[in-house]
Amino acid sequence: MEPQIGFCTTPDGARIAYATLGQGPVMVVPPAYSFCIEGLKINPETRSMFDSLARYHTVVVYDQRGAGLSDRNRTIFTLESELQDLETVIDHLKLDKMILFGRVFFGTVVIAYAAKHPERVTHLILYGSSAYYGKYVTEEFKASLLSLLRQTDNWVGGRAINSLAGPQADSIYLDRLIKFMSDSVTPDIFAQIMEMAYKWDVTDLCPRIKTPTLVMHRKGDLFVEFKAGLELASLIPNAKFVPLEGATNFSFLGDTDSWLHCISEFLNDPVTGGKATKAAKPTVQRLSNDVFISFAFPDKDAAAKIYACLKSNGISPFWCEDLTAGQDYPQLLGEAVRNSKSFLLVVSDASDNSATVRKETTIAHNNKKPIIPVRIEDILPKNLEYLIANSLFFDAFPQPLEQHLPRLTSDVKKIIDSKADKKEKTKK
Repeated sequence: MEPQIGFCTTPDGARIAYATLGQGPVMVVPPAYSFCIEGLKINPETRSMFDSLARYHTVVVYDQRGAGLSDRNRTIFTLESELQDLETVIDHLKLDKMILFGRVFFGTVVIAYAAKHPERVTHLILYGSSAYYGKYVTEEFKASLLSLLRQTDNWVGGRAINSLAGPQADSIYLDRLIKFMSDSVTPDIFAQIMEMAYKWDVTDLCPRIKTPTLVMHRKGDLFVEFKAGLELASLIPNAKFVPLEGATNFSFLGDTDSWLHCISEFLNDPVTGGKATKAAKPTVQRLSNDVFISFAFPDKDAAAKIYACLKSNGISPFWCEDLTAGQDYPQLLGEAVRNSKSFLLVVSDASDNSATVRKETTIAHNNKKPIIPVRIEDILPKNLEYLIANSLFFDAFPQPLEQHLPRLTSDVKKIIDSKADKKEKTKK
């Protein structure tokens, strides 16, 4: 089956190119990296992926404004303009109901659409996405990447992105991707699209999503951190979360069978191949630990050091990366907090402003868990203050953090032993 290419016009006069493939319930798949249609013709991996999706669905793809076969003249770069272009394609095709599949940056766009038009979206699928990309990268990284993207010499920035998003791809394959990219979009337009995407923030829209939602993210993703996918799943009510093996952010590379199988199960399509990634639901016993470690993504390195030190001293710690493939991340998260003996909160400005950390801490507070707030920065939290008002701070500054870990380990042991003693006395 060959894709059928068509065009539609936005309210402000821009031409948007789209293509349809297959037959069945409609699945709209916006571009992950600005362009898609030509990839169906020249990239075998892209075509194979979409052929699999089109086996039981009418798949609709389109090129982002400013790229591919769509209007190359672009001056407006906002989430609202992207949402308008998606609405234009859907309205032009007169789609009353559809599945939305958002990959990477366009996860935010489909979330915005699902929040605005809940009656039209039957299922929401997100791969390698985040609610707010700018939260997970430093200003220095963004500035460096955007500067590289604007260089026209050999598409240095494009090579950097492709290397991060597809770390297992060899040089020949990367050269092919760069050639495709250079034919589809100018360096300056792509840089402005990336700069725009880093500003998109749909954190406040996520709790409004009522559509059945599947969130998939690769554990080793170098382009959009795994933590971003975890947080995204926790923000959307009743979202099903599936961690995937591998490091590629490109949906068409690596073990595509794993996530295609997850989609088939989620949509109740016949499963025609691939390996299931769904594992048995972790039991209460499996999620029972001495201490649950809660942290914001920017503090991951500090949390990892604390985790390693506690574990090496005979304490059983738990953090989000201990979760294996499952269908309901928020439920597993709550179970893990409730069944841990204590709760260690890494306190920083980032964690004080993290919705995920606030949710974890609220569960610990409501279940009367001993909360150990470990300050790695000299701040007094405001958003978390009422949850930890009765807890004594452990100050793990100035740096280096390692000098404070022996004392922290000793304090955690005392709290765990004290809880065990109280439990033993209660039995007697």
